[in-house]
Amino acid sequence: MSIKLISHTLIEKDGKYMLIKRSKIKRGLPNVYPSYWDIPGGSVEENELPNEAALRESMEEVNQKLRINKIIHEDSQFDASKDTVFTRLVYAGEILEERDFILDPEEHTDFIWISSLKDIESNLVVPYLLEILADKSK
Repeated sequence: MSIKLISHTLIEKDGKYMLIKRSKIKRGLPNVYPSYWDIPGGSVEENELPNEAALRESMEEVNQKLRINKIIHEDSQFDASKDTVFTRLVYAGEILEERDFILDPEEHTDFIWISSLKDIESNLVVPYLLEILADKSK
């Protein structure tokens, strides 16, 4: 069995949270959760700390330099088909230096700022993010 660590950042600005829409096709293959809203994040690479991965992914996916404040969510699941435990860490982050938002169309097709889940169709949000945003909407 292997273990895979994934880091994400929930970016907040003026009481709103940035979401990015996952592409339907990623590098020539069907994407996981196509057209769903998500937040910047991805795999922690070898010799990289989880918070460094979250910062790197935010630069790669939305071209934003961030400050990470704290971990706000953790979940793990076992994927029997890959014999792998996937653990996700989600950090709270804020923009340090605002830049133009540049999305990689291979990964994401749009971005929005929301105050709560009421601002979007919640059935098109990746499952782990529903829990996080539900807590923020209270």
